[in-house]
Amino acid sequence: MESKSSFSLDAPIVRLSLMVLVTILLNFGLFFILNFLAPLVTGLVVGFLIAKIRYGVAVGFIGNILSYCIVFVMTEWFIGFTTPLLDVAIAVLIMGGIGAGGGLIGSLISTKIRR
Repeated sequence: MESKSSFSLDAPIVRLSLMVLVTILLNFGLFFILNFLAPLVTGLVVGFLIAKIRYGVAVGFIGNILSYCIVFVMTEWFIGFTTPLLDVAIAVLIMGGIGAGGGLIGSLISTKIRR
């Protein structure tokens, strides 16, 4: 008999956390190629893979927020923190909103295809 552990990789929170990590890594890879279309593309990909509208939007938003926080803070660090912090925060939220929109579109496409 196998003993079941309380921690499983099939748990929804683990899957969603890994999809957030996928979003972050995909943003890092696509940012220098697609610039401001990268959050839309990553949101589309993640939303399509998740196929649930609520989770697709949430993962697209959270993943883009985390990745662009890192990208924009590193950029500010390189140029000497000349931009006000509020402007950086608003830029991060805009990128998160674009990613959430991509997650919504990707989830809708996925649910229409899988019917």
